[in-house]
Amino acid sequence: MKFKSVGFVHVAESRNQGADIGQFLQQVKIIYDSQRVYELILKMHTKADDVWRERAIESLCGTPEQVLSIVRHFQRDSMLDMINPQGTTFGQKTKTDDIYPHLIRKYDVEEETFQAAFDPGMKKSMRAMHRIIFPTMQTEISEDEIFIAAGTMFWTRQSALNVPDLMNSLNAILPNMTEGYVANGGVEHVMERLFATEIIVRGRRIGEVPPAPRVLAMYFPQYQPIPENDRFWGVNFTEWTILKPLKMTGIHKPLPLSKGGLGYYDLRDKKVRKRQADLAREAGISGFIYYHYWFSGAHAPENHKVMFQSLENMLRDGEPNLPFALSWANEPWTKRWTGIGAVQETLLSQEYGDKSEWEDHFSYLLQFFTHPNYIKVNGGKPVFIIYRIGHIGPHLKPMLALWRKMAIENGLPGIHFVNTVGNFRFIDNQTAVLEKRASIDAAFHFWPQLLGSGYQICSSSSDISSIFDFEDLKKTVQAQYWGSFTGFDRRPRDNTADPIHRSVKEFGRGLACSFLFMASNVKREVTKNLYFVTAWNEWNEQATLEPDDKNGFGYLQQVKSKLSNMPRVLITSMGRGTEAAKQANVMKECDACKK
Repeated sequence: MKFKSVGFVHVAESRNQGADIGQFLQQVKIIYDSQRVYELILKMHTKADDVWRERAIESLCGTPEQVLSIVRHFQRDSMLDMINPQGTTFGQKTKTDDIYPHLIRKYDVEEETFQAAFDPGMKKSMRAMHRIIFPTMQTEISEDEIFIAAGTMFWTRQSALNVPDLMNSLNAILPNMTEGYVANGGVEHVMERLFATEIIVRGRRIGEVPPAPRVLAMYFPQYQPIPENDRFWGVNFTEWTILKPLKMTGIHKPLPLSKGGLGYYDLRDKKVRKRQADLAREAGISGFIYYHYWFSGAHAPENHKVMFQSLENMLRDGEPNLPFALSWANEPWTKRWTGIGAVQETLLSQEYGDKSEWEDHFSYLLQFFTHPNYIKVNGGKPVFIIYRIGHIGPHLKPMLALWRKMAIENGLPGIHFVNTVGNFRFIDNQTAVLEKRASIDAAFHFWPQLLGSGYQICSSSSDISSIFDFEDLKKTVQAQYWGSFTGFDRRPRDNTADPIHRSVKEFGRGLACSFLFMASNVKREVTKNLYFVTAWNEWNEQATLEPDDKNGFGYLQQVKSKLSNMPRVLITSMGRGTEAAKQANVMKECDACKK
């Protein structure tokens, strides 16, 4: 069969013997008999455990940039023979702190080290099988050399499989494999452990990588006239009305069309939105997070919708053709642009109505949730972000409960609700209580609000990205999504504001720092590693990834570069290691935050 994106694909059927291990060995035999030589092989299978399977897929081939990173690791390190999903490579002496927590829970491990996979009978069988496959070996496998690539989903060199020796003993292996499935103790389980063990025995290296960061850029839709702005600010007002004539030191503006940029665009133009998607995709950005506006109250429009035109145009014409999710920007619009202005300054009220309105709101959202490009996690739950849950107050719990119920009634497995962590966590002092009561699933680190909130004490002012989960958030949400930002300067809207500028180099360093800590944080539990960058096009807050007249395509190039060079952690018989020199240099540049 031929596929446009990958060329020819050879499909070979094999007998279901020894589950995925037997079929894998039969596939290797087909390669061997055909005399094909592949430098690298990716082994995947339909793991029954959803969490485990998704973590493996996201780690090993979640994005094209992740695959490129893995290939580069093999190219740069001639001693590297295998790369596994983070936290799935261990021996009987590996500390449980170095193992993915889902595996610890799955096998109900209480000991400090994970020994369940290495009972005496298994170790005896491993040594016996090793002698069959490698009859010339003079020494037994030592206790420190016994390892497993749990789940047996990995990248490996074909040479690491010792294919000639393996094929010579295949007739002794395959007939003894289990027909159907057994939990443990079969020949296939012995082979599963030998894949990693043989690498360690030969003094070679195994690497681990975290789930691929899926960079999502916050997207602001106010680049076309809308009726509300015509009333509030004058006919045909858009963001460009403020920025275009502005003469102020340090302010960057869109890169002109003549230089390959987007210029001062109008989002009614499908070609503009297509170009945005093309630029994002080329840089490795996985999707946009569109701000969604739904108001109720005395000043709100009758149909509740504001600034919806770009989103609805996307549904009609398919651009930007990129994964997306919605973030409900649920705060009042005021003359002060802050969401906390006095009542008499209110332009649009933000109240929350009753059950009937919640039903209407969900019915409107459903057309987006069911779109094939909508971002989903945990078995198909659409991701829905709320900007300011504290502002919703007591309405939050019953509203979200209703939406979860309506989602299931409409064929979805639920909704993955994500809170926005920034300065409103302190302005709205009930946020933590509401998170817990309403069973908010996750939170994302919203830079630069997070930086200015006092939430994190840092060793320097160059902080730019997330490097750890916040302890107090762990008490109220199950997952934390990290993020970064390109700067924040709202002087176009308020010339008295204090700017926070981040150069292209600083932004790249922030990404590198985040990704480094991802690679070393085995305990961080995300299957899809959503990573939020502020922002794609918030021009009047100077938070932009789009090409600009001072930095060109610099920010986008940094995203591509850092995603294509994800760090790894090395596993040897001595335990977990690091790429010491490289990581030390990144740490030196990071000025890492104090915990």
